[in-house]
Amino acid sequence: MRTHSLVAAAALLLAAGANAQAVHSGTGADDPPPPKDILTLTGPLVNSSAYVAPTDPKYNYVEVIHKSYLFYWAQRSGKMPAGQQRLAWRADSFVDSKGFYGEDLSGGWFEAANTMKWGGPFAFTAGQLAWTVIEFGDALKVVNEYDEAVSWVKHGAEFLLNTYTVDAATNTERLMGLYGDSAKPSNASTGSTDIDFGYFGPPELYLEGVPGGLPPTPYYCEGSPTVNKGCTDIAGDYSAALASAAIVLRPTDPVFADKCLNAAKTIFAFGQKYNGTYQNAATHPESGWANYREWYASNSVTDETALAATWLYIATGDATYLQTAQAALVNQDYTEYSWADKGIAAAILVNRIAPDDTLATAIKTFFTRWLPGGSIPRSPRGLAFNGLWGSLAYSGCTSAIALVHAKVLAGNATEAPFAKQLQTFAVQQVNYMLGDAGKSFVVGFGTSPPILPYHKSSYNSILSYPLRGQDQGVVGDDFLMSRTPNRHIAYGALVNGPEVTDQYVDNRENYVYTEVTQDYNSALTMATAGLIDYYTAAKFTPFSDCNLDLGWAHPNATLANKPKWADGDCYHTCAPCIKLANGTYVSSSSATASNGTSTSSAAAPDATNTNVAGLPVNTNSKSGSAAGTAAAANAGTVLAIGGALLALVAL
Repeated sequence: MRTHSLVAAAALLLAAGANAQAVHSGTGADDPPPPKDILTLTGPLVNSSAYVAPTDPKYNYVEVIHKSYLFYWAQRSGKMPAGQQRLAWRADSFVDSKGFYGEDLSGGWFEAANTMKWGGPFAFTAGQLAWTVIEFGDALKVVNEYDEAVSWVKHGAEFLLNTYTVDAATNTERLMGLYGDSAKPSNASTGSTDIDFGYFGPPELYLEGVPGGLPPTPYYCEGSPTVNKGCTDIAGDYSAALASAAIVLRPTDPVFADKCLNAAKTIFAFGQKYNGTYQNAATHPESGWANYREWYASNSVTDETALAATWLYIATGDATYLQTAQAALVNQDYTEYSWADKGIAAAILVNRIAPDDTLATAIKTFFTRWLPGGSIPRSPRGLAFNGLWGSLAYSGCTSAIALVHAKVLAGNATEAPFAKQLQTFAVQQVNYMLGDAGKSFVVGFGTSPPILPYHKSSYNSILSYPLRGQDQGVVGDDFLMSRTPNRHIAYGALVNGPEVTDQYVDNRENYVYTEVTQDYNSALTMATAGLIDYYTAAKFTPFSDCNLDLGWAHPNATLANKPKWADGDCYHTCAPCIKLANGTYVSSSSATASNGTSTSSAAAPDATNTNVAGLPVNTNSKSGSAAGTAAAANAGTVLAIGGALLALVAL
């Protein structure tokens, strides 16, 4: 969730060339006029204290998570994988992107409507996608979403692996922490000029239309015997994402998992050795870092240190990391869970590993703030509201970790009622997003979904870009001020969300309501995976791309790029899935006569070995190196979680 002020946000809209109204932020005589297109939601008013979660799932959470993963295809950067280009309106972009030291920075995904890659929020998203698999992987397997989930974990890790370099000649370590220029300074009298934020065309044509024709600039954290330009916060984010990715990927790709784990350890050590933050303008004076501070301010480095050390402990079994995490959590104040504040996530994981009364009390205090009657306000229709910018993502992130923590508490008779409160909270919050408030806030899902999301490439795409060649001020005015629905469906994108009054502004002009971002969707992804697990995955059937409008019927679509999926592929085509004897669904092309059954089979999933966070253990996989062997040796440590003994392993 961005932390930029609403007044500044309105000013940026004006700077982009739009005659936009400021976002309403009060009722005084000098306040700006209220925004246009205000919608007051029509869902029933709710007494959240009396809310009872439906016994059966009210919404198809598998459809939601399928579309949420599809959103990352809309955001994908670099060369599209051959034969897998899901969306006709996206293609190769930024394929020649290089850092100053030769790093390949083409991959990963874009932050939001723009093409920025802010290191911290990117890594938070990558780590959240990995945690989703670690925590709820069994459920994802049952509903045929596991492979897609793992592929995005690997894609994010591949980008992060390219961000760290060493100059042996000068003993200089560098970590690329930001790629792109949202704006550039012009002069003292006029301030800055939007660059990336001033481009409103498709990513594929960025250099053709971006103001000034400026390619993205990489910005570095750096450390050497004579320089300390450290970014302990960004290094912690990267390390946490790579360590958790190593856990996810070890069963299927142990060699790549070792690369992730080794990089996670190296980057973590770099961050600790050169302690610092990009929030320090004295050490990070460049314009890119100034923009970073404006949009994604760093509040501290201890939460990133704690979370990275926790995942490194889970991945390696090295007690030094656990001690580092515990030390970083001392006197932490847990107020939210977001890209900016991850301490509560580390606390939940550490308390599972080494239960501690003080930590357990702090965790309970955090969640009590969010539950009915707590200090977090509630909208009339039940949204737990922690702030306008990213209102749905705040509640989504909290819902995700509430479901994680509830699994820990559920097996404890004393704590089981509180676990139920956490689960009820998550159901209410996610259902609010999906339609309980009177409309869906997820593009392409449910009743009255958003059709004017602040998402540039689904409005101006390589297939449909009517103002191509015109000045970006003109293109931007059209994008912001027009009420033309986006020309393509950015399936699964979660918008910012409504006010605490349940009022929502339905246009692209006031993007504090309608913007979509990478981290918002990581919250939606993890929370819906948790609800599939909560309701038991056996209650759901797989969802597929069948009948989705992915743009291939557009007259300008390049049909030669349309994927030719295998016969029987039930993830991408209309082919039915086959249900295996263990309850897991697979494509018929993957099933065999010996283990496939009809889709009406009622077989329950087989019991599996699991690690500390619930990831099924592949007992047949072999570690690719000594590092993997050492991690596997950690399997002797067991924890009582949810009434079962779960082996602490790094797979």
